[in-house]
Amino acid sequence: MSELGSWRVTEDDRRAGRPVVLAVDFTATGRPEAAFAALARGLGTGHAVWESLAPPPGEESGMSAEDYLLRWTGELRAQDVSVSHVFGYCASSVFALALAERVGGWQRTPSVVLFDPTAINGETVLRYGFRPVIDALSGVLGADGVADAYREGEQAVAAESELAALTEEFIRIYRRFGAAAFERLGLKADRVEELVGWFRSYLHYVVAAGRMPVTTGLPDVSVVRSCDLPGNLDVRPDRELRFEVDHAELLGHPDVAKAVADLLR
Repeated sequence: MSELGSWRVTEDDRRAGRPVVLAVDFTATGRPEAAFAALARGLGTGHAVWESLAPPPGEESGMSAEDYLLRWTGELRAQDVSVSHVFGYCASSVFALALAERVGGWQRTPSVVLFDPTAINGETVLRYGFRPVIDALSGVLGADGVADAYREGEQAVAAESELAALTEEFIRIYRRFGAAAFERLGLKADRVEELVGWFRSYLHYVVAAGRMPVTTGLPDVSVVRSCDLPGNLDVRPDRELRFEVDHAELLGHPDVAKAVADLLR
């Protein structure tokens, strides 16, 4: 298998002819939520799990939702793999649905499993995008600094209804608080810009996903939900599984892995 640029194989069963599972998410080092790599380790079904990769920070500039889909499907076609399932997490669920439909253009449409599918709006991006990166600075900012950043983020949501403009404001706030935090640690400015670049890349991805219509009419869609997610995306699944698990731990919980493994069999 040639080197992949838009997929990372998180389980290594790459035997010819074995179906693969595509897992669509935006992951970055240090994110608080469990990722698909954790779920893949607990499945035990023999599937290779291919986790989507976003382009390196800076390369996302100007990319539309269609560009992300073409980036992923281009490598899939080149590798000539058979896809049995497509997973999607949180805001990436709309991409997962669209990707399954695209894959269905050249093979049998894969089944879809969505984990906490989330409607993309200012409130959900504030909670699951902005606040976690501020929380990561809490050891330096302290409780008062985190509260100040939270307050500015909430004010931005109240003042700006257009998502792209709102995310630019989130970046501005994060840059300012991040620069102050890393200055106290004696870190260089280029490290601040690296972290801001990752955050900008994530928000660009979310805005692109938010502009997509929700794909409907797929033959087999399952939803796995945690106990604490308010921003549900209306996907009208064929089946729904609920767990008394926090959103951040959903992909890493053994009970979830067992239930998903049953869906794969």
